[in-house]
Amino acid sequence: MKRKLMSILLGSAIVVGSLAGCGSSGKDVAAPEASPAQESPAPEAESTETEPAQEEAVQNEEEADASEGGGLAGELTLLHYLTEDAKLQALDDLIAGFTAENPDVTVNTEAVSMDNYLDVVKLRLSSGDAPDIMFGGPTTYPELIDAGYIMDLTNEAFTSRVSEGSVSLMKKDDIVYGIPLDQMANVVFYNKDIFEELSLSVPTTYTEFIEVCKALKDAGYAACAAGYQDQISLGANYFTIFYGAPYLACEQYVDETQNQGKSWHDYPTVTQALTQFREIIGYQNEDCRTITTDRAEQIFANGESGMIIIGTWGLGAIMNYNPDLNCGGFLYPSEENAADNALPLNTDDTWMILKDSPNAETAKAFFEYMTRPEVNAEWIGTVGQLSALDGVQADKLPQGAAEIADLINGGCKVSMWTQYGAPSGQYQTAYYNGLQDFALSETMTPEEWCDNMDNEYAAASK
Repeated sequence: MKRKLMSILLGSAIVVGSLAGCGSSGKDVAAPEASPAQESPAPEAESTETEPAQEEAVQNEEEADASEGGGLAGELTLLHYLTEDAKLQALDDLIAGFTAENPDVTVNTEAVSMDNYLDVVKLRLSSGDAPDIMFGGPTTYPELIDAGYIMDLTNEAFTSRVSEGSVSLMKKDDIVYGIPLDQMANVVFYNKDIFEELSLSVPTTYTEFIEVCKALKDAGYAACAAGYQDQISLGANYFTIFYGAPYLACEQYVDETQNQGKSWHDYPTVTQALTQFREIIGYQNEDCRTITTDRAEQIFANGESGMIIIGTWGLGAIMNYNPDLNCGGFLYPSEENAADNALPLNTDDTWMILKDSPNAETAKAFFEYMTRPEVNAEWIGTVGQLSALDGVQADKLPQGAAEIADLINGGCKVSMWTQYGAPSGQYQTAYYNGLQDFALSETMTPEEWCDNMDNEYAAASK
């Protein structure tokens, strides 16, 4: 059944409130004419040289063709840290479609580890070897925008295709710098057949969730599959646990810890999330500290675990491992009152154009292509995500993702957890490394983690 997802973020924006009514701003850029002005043919007796008006018309026509993706030539370099098979396939398909329309364009992709992605980008920028397009958004890499490296996309025609709620997360100082293709919801996916086998119900409170974990473990299953040898796992597990209701109690923590010197000990819901994280790790697969997220996805897909805590971004890979998996999805219940739970929602696969790219027009044509509704429908169908664009029809959305879309459309409370920014620069490095240390340790307490973060943030601020 086709599901129209254009209302998802708009509905979320109404729930959150502060996202509604955001408009575009920035300098107005004159768009090229859609077609050349009509000119009367010159008399044969006159000079055969091109008249200025005709010359301008030809130039306008060429610019219009370029803006539509035609008549392009050269190379594009895309830098990313995608690892999931489904997303890599979606990217390959996207590039194949674009180059089929533009056979004289070669698109080169370069993959970098997420763990040192920003360092690689900075090195490439400093050495004059910058990519044309990079993966990531303005809330994740604000320092690149502050340094003037990222192109202003506010007045590009393709920007208007992005839903209002999504585009609001692409702005810094009211200027749009990124284009998202999809949204990610951090959720719990579960094996419906295993739940039926054990007569388990979807939990709606944290106590119920732990009871389900115990039942799965007693039955010989890993309650939740996980692998902490890559930092992607943190975006799956801890982000799902913290960035729902616990985050809503401390939405300004990024600014307060980075710029105001506030201690991590001052946030009770951070301690709550870390305490839950530690308890849940005890119910995950025994090798969770020695494997990666990719292996964890296989464990869940193969029916060795009853659940996996992850973003919807992981569902495409999971379904690729087992297309017949009877998979459902539910909101992670961090609270004891079901009505207080909130779904972490954010834009996911986002791309930015480097401001000084020598291939800027070709890069813009690529963005125009990837934001076409029919192209985006193929993308989200492959990756199993929710569209970040308006009016996109998705008829290939996996069951688990469709159930999450129903939750959002049904008005569940959501947490747009990057609207006030995310840790950046050295703070981001400390934050991610600290969370991975916590996951890999069997003994670190939430209090010790907060001590470590206070020390790391104090060092980063010097």
